[in-house]
Formats: sequence, structure tokens, C-alpha cells
Amino acid sequence: MVLSIIRTIWSRLRPTPRLRCDERLWREILRELRVRGQGRRESGGFLLGRVEGETKIITSFLPYDAVDPNCLQGIIIFDGSRMDDVWRICEQQGCSVVADVHTHPGASYRQSDVDQSHPMIPERGHLALIVPNYANRDYMPGEFGIHEYRGRRDGWSDLSSLGRKLFRVRRFA
Repeated sequence: MVLSIIRTIWSRLRPTPRLRCDERLWREILRELRVRGQGRRESGGFLLGRVEGETKIITSFLPYDAVDPNCLQGIIIFDGSRMDDVWRICEQQGCSVVADVHTHPGASYRQSDVDQSHPMIPERGHLALIVPNYANRDYMPGEFGIHEYRGRRDGWSDLSSLGRKLFRVRRFA
């Protein structure tokens, strides 16, 4: 009985995150963004994983330029016809795209007009993460942008202020 009460109180104080990632994997993703962007251009990729209840769990990273080798042109210009390759990889790995991530120059992690006009996955509820300063260090939730696509008519919601409540990064192994 007491354990049940403690669990109820804990779940209200610390709600279920919408996105979750093992800390080692998250640091590896950020390192990969740094390497691919070379400190001078945007880089990004698809965050692959599975859905458990209301939580999307990141299990791997698929860099944009691994699918479209010509997409990193200072900004990211991803060839939408390459999405068939993304879906094929997801099918082979038994996963789905749970979010996407890309870097921006400077300290801003706000969405640009281009970001808003061209969602990588134009599905309601899709999360797009934006890491500032070309991911020059290991950024944790609350230090980067989290944006949710609400549909063509409703646009985007900036959820960045929810940081750690929305996206949990910790050691799970």
C-alpha cells in the first residue's frame, strides 16, 4: 500500500517523459553531429527507436548524410525522395523515426522559417530537436530546442522550456 502511494506521488512529481535516451547514446549522437558538421555547418539526423506507451525511446541515430550524401551544404537540404531509404532502414531494424535532430550556428535553438516550413516528418506530434553552436559540447535537455509539429494548419509548438520534463537523458543500462 505504501509503495503504491509513493509511486503515485512520484508519477505526479515526475511525469512520464515524451522522449527518452540513454546518456551514452545521446553523447554519441552529439559527437556525431560535431564530426559531421565540422564546426562550420549544420548537421543532423533521424532519431530512431520504439514507442512504449506515451514515451518514444531513442535506440539509434541515422545521420541525414548517411541517407543523402549531398544534404550538408552549410544548411541541410535533404532530398525527400530519400525517405524511402529511411523507411526501409526502419523496417530492417524494427524501429521507427521517433524524432529528428539538427544543429544551428550560434546560441539560438529557435526554429528558422525554413525549419518551420519544411518538417522532416510532417506528422502531428513529431518532435524536432535543435542543438545550438553546431553541438560544440554535450548539451542536455533544457539547453537545446524541442519543437512539436502540430499539423499544417497549427504549425509548431516550442516546448524547449519543458526540457528535462519532456526529454529524459540518463543511464539506463
